[in-house]
Amino acid sequence: MKKTAIGIFVLASLAFVACKKDKKEEETTTDQYAQQKADIKKTYADMAFAVYKDSYTSAVTLQTACHTFADNPSQANLDAAKQAWLDAREIYGLSEIFRFVDGPIDNTNNGPEGLINAWPMDENYVDYVDGEPNAGIINDLVNYPTIDQTTVSQANEVGGETKISSGYHAVEFLLWGQDLSALSAGQRPYTDYVVGGGGTASNQGRRATYLKTVVDLLVLALNQVKNDWDPAITGSYYHTFTGMDSETALRKMFNSMRVLAGDELAGERIYVAYQNASQEDEHSCFSDNTHRDIYLNALAVENLYKGTYTSPFGNHVNGYALEDLVGTINSTKNTALINRFSATMGFIDVMYHPFDQAIILPAERPKVMDVVTSLQAEQADLDAVAAVFSITF
Repeated sequence: MKKTAIGIFVLASLAFVACKKDKKEEETTTDQYAQQKADIKKTYADMAFAVYKDSYTSAVTLQTACHTFADNPSQANLDAAKQAWLDAREIYGLSEIFRFVDGPIDNTNNGPEGLINAWPMDENYVDYVDGEPNAGIINDLVNYPTIDQTTVSQANEVGGETKISSGYHAVEFLLWGQDLSALSAGQRPYTDYVVGGGGTASNQGRRATYLKTVVDLLVLALNQVKNDWDPAITGSYYHTFTGMDSETALRKMFNSMRVLAGDELAGERIYVAYQNASQEDEHSCFSDNTHRDIYLNALAVENLYKGTYTSPFGNHVNGYALEDLVGTINSTKNTALINRFSATMGFIDVMYHPFDQAIILPAERPKVMDVVTSLQAEQADLDAVAAVFSITF
């Protein structure tokens, strides 16, 4: 009996120790910042929905303006359509922070980014250019007898990634035409859309149909992304992202910021054009709006880190963000990154515009490189902040 009692006591003691060990392991593996990370994911998803909702709304306004101009071509209606395009870009530029993470905008299955913002564009793929009056889909009645959504979307990037038939920049080209002057943006006459007496170029009716078709496709594509982020839709990516494990979600957030700031903006969107000194490599080359593209993309990185978005339609977001959590964990790295954001925006503010002149004027080129260098440093600072969460790239 005595031996049995001792055995029971030993077994009970071992069980107690085992329970204590399991509890200790559970405590050490519990993320003390789990709620804060959940709040950050919600802020991210709220921002994505707000920005894409506003992008869609502004694209609908652009759609109306383009249809009005195409149906009733005049200088006033052309100017209104151009302004609507510029207004729409002010919002869309802020949405690109939600790219580069296989999200709804550019996932490999059905992401519509290629139909929204593909560039740079070989403009003679769509319409006439200087010295080639019969170039483009619009003037090719043999291979493209009908201009409709299927024709335009299926032609996009066929034969090469610069063979762009759809998206913002196709609309831009159809409104502004080629930029052939150092003193102004493209000067396409409204008469390119006038059928009959007073009309310029050829196939004015097909050009009008193309403009209406391509802007309709843009609206459809943005509506798709908006719906993908809509929290009111069951099964939307909004719920996928907010339900994602925090390590994966934060990695996606940091990847989008570092890629947009460094690889994409500093590299593809600025340095390539700087190195080649060619407006053909700039983002919005027809409208001379590239300086705004650069500003808005850089601001988008800062907005995501700070969890803020100011909407022209009242869909503001100001939630718990990476800035708040990193400030708690490592205030030094947090401050360094925030200061870098400020420095980058300062360099962008003094960069000469239009951008196609900034990259060729000897006195202005160094300012372009200041922006590139600051954005590269911003990418490095983002990597340093990501390391706070044991995230490396």
